[in-house]
Amino acid sequence: MKRIQLSTLNDAKKELHKLKSAQEVKWKNWNISEICLHCAQTIQYSMTGYPKMKPLLIRVTIGKLAIKKFLRQGFMKHDLTAHVPGSNPIDTTLSKEESIDELMKTIRKFESFHGTLKPHLLFGNLTKEDYGTYFAMHIADHLNELEY
Repeated sequence: MKRIQLSTLNDAKKELHKLKSAQEVKWKNWNISEICLHCAQTIQYSMTGYPKMKPLLIRVTIGKLAIKKFLRQGFMKHDLTAHVPGSNPIDTTLSKEESIDELMKTIRKFESFHGTLKPHLLFGNLTKEDYGTYFAMHIADHLNELEY
């Protein structure tokens, strides 16, 4: 099985185009709609604020260590069935095309965002560059669950 590794949102957009053109897609846990909308939700929360935050002590210790490790190694592994705490339910019925389009739209919104980014629920304050790298790795981790 191929291992997708993405380090930029441009890389992520290219991979999403490949997924969109795939004739057949298989998944283990979450379907494409749930994966894409979860990733879009995570990106959106960087601009609007996460609904529930981990305690500050966790964010400035374990959270900082975890994001530094991910950024240094260029990939991440996490629980692929964990929803964002306190988030709204995700529509799992969207088509592959609709859900990929929604994720792409959210990526473009993040790229053009000029406001103050909100702290990540676990990693705390991140620069826009670090957020972008994290989002690319997050998307890759989820896409690695798919076969296409």
